[in-house]
Amino acid sequence: MNELVLAAKALADPTRVRVLSALRSGELCVCELSDALGVTQSTLSTHLQVIREADLVTTRKEGKWVYYALNSEAKRLLKGVFDFFADELASAPLLRRDADRLKKRLDEREDGACCRGFS
Repeated sequence: MNELVLAAKALADPTRVRVLSALRSGELCVCELSDALGVTQSTLSTHLQVIREADLVTTRKEGKWVYYALNSEAKRLLKGVFDFFADELASAPLLRRDADRLKKRLDEREDGACCRGFS
């Protein structure tokens, strides 16, 4: 039951939903997430901690960058949740803006890796 409560907590905040939505596109660096969502590193860190506690993500460090990705169980869970709310999420302007900003930010990658840091 604890896993369900932690997952529900991770999904119970709009910023965390935005983070999880962004991570559905693949592995992202913390600075890419911060820039795409327009949140400070400290705010993002707080939300990522809740998501980590729910065991929805994996992390890896490469140089000075930390990358987050959904784990395989989380991908299945979020597919179901996001599919269930697809109509509402499709019309969410904030998620569309995040996706546009994320695409622009990912275009700056070099050899598939973050290279810029925080803006």
